[in-house]
Amino acid sequence: MRTVVFCATLLAALVPSRAGSQPLSLTESDALARLSPDSPRVRAIGSAVDLARADVLTAARWPNPRVTFGRESVAGVTEHMTMVAQPLPVTGRRGFEVQAASALVDASSNRVDEALRRARADLRLVFAQLVAAQSRERELAAARGRLRDLADVLAAREAAGDVAGFDRLRSEREVLDIDADRAGAATERARAQAVMASFFAEPVDPSRIVAVDAIASYPVLPSVDLLVERSESARGELLALRNDVDAARLSARAADRRRIPEPEIVAGTKSSTAGGGDLGGVITLQAVMPLFDRGHPERALAEARARHAETRLEALRLALRGEIAALRSAVLERRDTAARYRSAAVTIADQLERIAQVSYDAGDRGILELLDAFRAGSAARVRQAALDLAVRQAHIELEFISGWEIPS
Repeated sequence: MRTVVFCATLLAALVPSRAGSQPLSLTESDALARLSPDSPRVRAIGSAVDLARADVLTAARWPNPRVTFGRESVAGVTEHMTMVAQPLPVTGRRGFEVQAASALVDASSNRVDEALRRARADLRLVFAQLVAAQSRERELAAARGRLRDLADVLAAREAAGDVAGFDRLRSEREVLDIDADRAGAATERARAQAVMASFFAEPVDPSRIVAVDAIASYPVLPSVDLLVERSESARGELLALRNDVDAARLSARAADRRRIPEPEIVAGTKSSTAGGGDLGGVITLQAVMPLFDRGHPERALAEARARHAETRLEALRLALRGEIAALRSAVLERRDTAARYRSAAVTIADQLERIAQVSYDAGDRGILELLDAFRAGSAARVRQAALDLAVRQAHIELEFISGWEIPS
């Protein structure tokens, strides 16, 4: 009975750990779906809008009234005055300041959208890096397996006296080199897994993440003109700079309204002990005359901000076409290079491995030539993964710059 209880306890302890170690296979779409609004990264990006909204509340608030109580006593006569003064923002300056702050909220919102798109692009880049690291690790594992099998065969043939010990030792040395390369590939994979896990809302064991490459073919790229047009209408930074210009112009109009006096109405009561203690009312209308402060510093600051935003907007628009054209060309060139390498170099490497193996078995080639063929084949397949990664990196950056995740 004790044995049964022990076995049941051990099984209960082992099953959850095994379940927790199951791989978490994710496509690129699955990974992007996990970049939810609950993600700490997304919440941190979106918090910038809350700061801008607080400035709107500051601009929209009304000035507080002032309460004044006075007492005067002269020649046995005492007077008391209680008055309330309320500034009246009726010049329109407050309205322009609210509109300017609201335009800055829109600018902040557009920049948040841009930052979220950047986060999506960064996640896609990490996903592509994980795909490449997995491919490299798989190829190196397969190459090690082939070399390990060769070393075992050579060891058996050495024991039978068919080959020299040099062949076995040289093949085992090649296995050690492959093991070192595999360790580097495993490190790259682990780093990509850790970075990817940092994008998700829920805690995930990074070692469980497995990237599933679901891209069968790349989409047809739109023309440069279409990409530029899309970018100018969708890029958050461009829209934000336009809002910055609007906010600066509204601030300049608000500064002009400082030349107009804003009235302040004062109302209250006054009592006196003279004549039996009379009580009367007091009403006053006053205003600050803008003789010295006419809003020149505020207008100069607003105009400087407008010029700064306009120059940045123009510079960004001019740079966009060049960046989009360069990235589009890079995507097409990298696609062509990866396709040609796959159809030529990888195919040739497979043929070289087979020929070298047959020639070695027939005694026409030495062990160094066979190992060189194996090494060249493995290097070709590893380079193919790097070329595919370069294509995806350029493609993702093109989509980010153009503000358009081009559908496949």
